[in-house]
Amino acid sequence: MEREKSLKVLAFSFLLIFLFAFIEFLGGLLTNSLALLSDAGHMLTDAVSLSIALVAQYLALKVKTKRTTYGLYRLEVLAALVNGVFLLGLIGYIILEAIHRFENPEPVKPQMIYIAFAGLIVNLVVGYILLKHSEENINIKSALLHVATDTLGSVAAIIAGIAIVFWKFYLADPILSVAVALLILPSAYSVIKETVNVLLEVAPSHINTEELEKELLNLQGVKGVHDLHVWSITPGTEVLTVHVVVEDTSICNDILKEVEKIAHKYGIKHTTVQLEKEGYACAECCPLLSPQGLKFHHHHHHGHEHEH
Repeated sequence: MEREKSLKVLAFSFLLIFLFAFIEFLGGLLTNSLALLSDAGHMLTDAVSLSIALVAQYLALKVKTKRTTYGLYRLEVLAALVNGVFLLGLIGYIILEAIHRFENPEPVKPQMIYIAFAGLIVNLVVGYILLKHSEENINIKSALLHVATDTLGSVAAIIAGIAIVFWKFYLADPILSVAVALLILPSAYSVIKETVNVLLEVAPSHINTEELEKELLNLQGVKGVHDLHVWSITPGTEVLTVHVVVEDTSICNDILKEVEKIAHKYGIKHTTVQLEKEGYACAECCPLLSPQGLKFHHHHHHGHEHEH
């Protein structure tokens, strides 16, 4: 029930933000306001982030198939990467257009204030709706952060409009447009960095694989650890696979339980463990091993939890 409720909240917020982003974009073209266009772009990125959260929430209700054994969570990552690249393009366009307007200031119609003010109200309404449900769902919490940032963009557009109407300060439009663009830049960089790391199967930044390996090696009955891989299917869904060399196979179940406890400690919910008797040659087990043969080392990937 909570998942379905969160789905409805995200769907309503997405429709409201997306529709007004389109209206604000048209308003920016009609009033010749770069500040409105940049804010519309920011609202569009909010709509995309909401759609990503919406898709992730929807897919969370679906069961994996025999072919998509991990489900379709990577769609969220791919969509986020597209969103980040789009953001960079938008930032580049706004900055180039602002440079042009610094050299050749263009008149902006005062109606931009009304459109920007309406945008502020939409952001506040959506923010309030998301805030009420942000504690129960991490997707909604991340979407709320995007909307909160966009609220500043609406405020910037309003300030630019006031400066133009009362003081004929047309440079306020490109100045505040660049400010909004720079406001988006950290979000774009963060999204691209995180999604690329997931797609490259880099170990999640919050998991110290060296410490994880040490803890596994310190378990009673464990003689060695190799082929340790930690990665993310999607942010927040981590996976661990590891080969554990044991001294006595009679305590395998106990060792598996301890490995699972350690994995949970690091936030890894899906583990796959291969237990090997001491002296078992496994140099050919993993094609990622170095030509020198078996050594105790680690690799990095993404996570879930599972036992073998």
